[in-house]
Amino acid sequence: MPRVKKEKPGKKPSKKNSSAATGAKTRSRKANPKKYTKKFLNQMTTMLKEMRKDLLEDVTRSMKEESDHLRFNVGDFYDHASENRQRELALTLSNRERSKLLQIDDALKRIESGEYGFCEVTGEKIGEERLFALPFTTLSVEAQEEIERGDY
Repeated sequence: MPRVKKEKPGKKPSKKNSSAATGAKTRSRKANPKKYTKKFLNQMTTMLKEMRKDLLEDVTRSMKEESDHLRFNVGDFYDHASENRQRELALTLSNRERSKLLQIDDALKRIESGEYGFCEVTGEKIGEERLFALPFTTLSVEAQEEIERGDY
């Protein structure tokens, strides 16, 4: 007959059959990822707001220059063709600026909601170095590389 070990009163039962002992994961990295520090999030908020301010100032300045140029410039056909090309280029840049502004605003919302800094593909925490370089990114380096290779 097998011997049964008696537990002493007041002692907690053995955890030999816990999920850790059986090899099952107790936590999902996506469900409970490590959070960023408040100091880091404050730095990112400040950086994003500064980027937003600079971007809006640049757009305002270029719009003013464009309107001044249109108001006072009279030229020949080639001058107008060149100006139209420059205007097309300016519109393309303003689309990029508009996109960047939306990404910055989205990043600020994610900071407030607690979703900032986690890869939208893998759910993993994005490295702080990457966020300092590109504070509005939503992808980890690995996910970005997979997308660029066409693996995702």
